[in-house]
Amino acid sequence: MALLFLERLLREELARRGRGELMAQAVQHIALTDDGSTIYVHLLPGAGSARLPGRAYVLAWRDYAEDPLQRLDCFRWLMGEAKLAIHDNADDIIRWLEGR
Repeated sequence: MALLFLERLLREELARRGRGELMAQAVQHIALTDDGSTIYVHLLPGAGSARLPGRAYVLAWRDYAEDPLQRLDCFRWLMGEAKLAIHDNADDIIRWLEGR
């Protein structure tokens, strides 16, 4: 599931740092991934990234709630954490995409 609103936020952060080209060149997309017990918000690198395909930058993660009623709260929390991570870690994300 691509998270277009997070991709837009990352695009804006990269542009603010003068690295807007990285979005088109090095980012495949931001997506939810799941290993069965934990859900992640991952930045997946594109072909122009120095990172190997299959590698991902973790923006946020959380173990599944046992109570199904808490899962929506988990999603909201994850999105909030991912937004903060994009803002707070934009320089680190740039270095990661460049392979530094």
